[in-house]
Amino acid sequence: MISLLSAFAIAGCGSGGNDTSTNSSGKPRVVNISDYSFKPEAITVPVGTKVTFVNHDSTAHTATSKQQGAFGTEPIQPGDSATITLSRPGTFAYYCVFHPFMKGTVKVE
Repeated sequence: MISLLSAFAIAGCGSGGNDTSTNSSGKPRVVNISDYSFKPEAITVPVGTKVTFVNHDSTAHTATSKQQGAFGTEPIQPGDSATITLSRPGTFAYYCVFHPFMKGTVKVE
């Protein structure tokens, strides 16, 4: 399992569903990558939340912020995952560098 920590925020790529609920339990949030989309496509989390991207596709993906230097995962191989920590507030759009049509958003409050 690939595990990455970021001092910044991350968001995912794709066309999955939306989930704007806040996770106040302190438990990690999961964004699944399947069918070339991030599911959920949009999430809202408190500052300090860990988000894990799990790749269920048969090809590698990334979750890379569109904001220069904010965050980015290494390639996540099929069946692997990458975890980041969202440590600053803001709304961050992200995408997959291999498949730029995959897009997502994370709002950190």
